[in-house]
Amino acid sequence: ASTPLKEGVWAAGCAPALRIRGGGEELDGELRLRLEKLVKKEPVMLFMKGSPDAPQCGFSSRVVKLLTEHKVKFGHFDILKDPQVRAGLKTMSNWPTFPQVYSKGGLIGGLDVLIELAEEGELLNELGGEEKVTEELLEARIRAAIPTIEHVQADDESDGCGAKFSLHVVAGEFEGMPLIERQRMVHAALGDALPRIHALTLKCRTSQQYAATLK
Repeated sequence: ASTPLKEGVWAAGCAPALRIRGGGEELDGELRLRLEKLVKKEPVMLFMKGSPDAPQCGFSSRVVKLLTEHKVKFGHFDILKDPQVRAGLKTMSNWPTFPQVYSKGGLIGGLDVLIELAEEGELLNELGGEEKVTEELLEARIRAAIPTIEHVQADDESDGCGAKFSLHVVAGEFEGMPLIERQRMVHAALGDALPRIHALTLKCRTSQQYAATLK
């Protein structure tokens, strides 16, 4: 059986998207198949009142704004134009309100859930948009991009207010290189992970500088 990450939040692809019963009702086979196709029409699907350009309720408008601010590409469906889909999704997902956001066919939740995920820095990860930023990811990217790497250590210092990391990098290439150029090299190595880090403390040392710290 699927297990929620928290109340009302399901891992992408693990939500009870194939529920046939819910709220005392039953979906007929044809409608169920249609809904299954709809929630998987795009990697991220938003079922809302209105359209992204003309939302018909404040909650839908705020979800569109949140997804747009995080540069999430999403498909959408106006539930006001199809009462059958509106009622069927409530039953299938066992989620009574709209908007509803799905990722890879799995229900993520509504506005409150998305706001919480965004505040925790987990929104893109839950929507399957990008790889989660971890100590291991940062270290692996730096090792892959800088051939002369001698030492790299990433420490997660996140405190619930976004992703915060400290990085200590030692490389032979840093010899004779201005500090700002060393940092630019590390920033380039981090790639698309860098914009998702809210605060980064970075130390870039040469072999000689690093050896002096060990004495």
